Amino acid sequence: MCETAKTRSPKKKLTLAARGSLLSRAQVELVQKLLADQGIETEFLVVKTKGDKDRVRALKEIGGDGLFVREVERALLDGSADVAVHCGKDLPYQLADDLEIVCVPDAASAADCLIWPEGRKQEELKVIGSGSARRVTELQKILPGVVCREIRGNINTRLEKLREGQYDAIVLARAGLERLSPDLTGLCVREFAPEEMIPAACQGILALECRKNDKRTREILQQINNEAAMKRFRTERTLFCRMKADCATALGVHAAYHEDQLTLRAMFDGKNEVLTGEAWDADSMIERVVQKIYE
Repeated sequence: MCETAKTRSPKKKLTLAARGSLLSRAQVELVQKLLADQGIETEFLVVKTKGDKDRVRALKEIGGDGLFVREVERALLDGSADVAVHCGKDLPYQLADDLEIVCVPDAASAADCLIWPEGRKQEELKVIGSGSARRVTELQKILPGVVCREIRGNINTRLEKLREGQYDAIVLARAGLERLSPDLTGLCVREFAPEEMIPAACQGILALECRKNDKRTREILQQINNEAAMKRFRTERTLFCRMKADCATALGVHAAYHEDQLTLRAMFDGKNEVLTGEAWDADSMIERVVQKIYE
């Protein structure tokens, strides 16, 4: 049967802007495939961000919000790109003026994973590679007595440092492992449930950003939007923005929707709150969680 004009995808070649890391490239490829399935041609514009230019210092020492975001947004603002492909967890509280997240494709797992060499027991692990204040806070509850040390580099670089013995274990996001499929031969992997380690807000979610006035691009991106993933993104991001933490603050946020129920978890500087209620009442639940955290 012939496709009608009403259902035919609008034709336009889109320029996607993102970082040039292996993970970022893999994420862009996912988006490109989704768009190709809709008949949309794309090209990839690699942007070097503030966080990429300094690969030595800890991210909290580099300073500023949006370390992996601002330069990519600039490509949208100056017209050199149509769509910015972000990791949802990297987004700062405020996006650039005139820009908006309009699409969230299928989400990957939000979980964190502890990875260590086979032949060692978890209780023997003493030095863990992680510079995330959130992960450090949670790990010290799960594995009392461990010491966390800063680690930089992409997933393969971190795995190499682990195998070299620079760390007894490292922590990586399950989403990155799913998207890159690195070699985990000889390694043990423990996935933490949200009840054990609350993930970063919007971890595992890809957030596609474009100019608010770019109606054509917005219409195209709507074709690959996943409503369930977008619902989780909006809930977690709203709570994240209400918390107003900086990059040195331990902050975790996770929203789990099950039919008409919502379980909302938050951790702020070691204080945890969990609230379960009706999904339609998400905004009220967010406010109650924030109040409890700051009591």
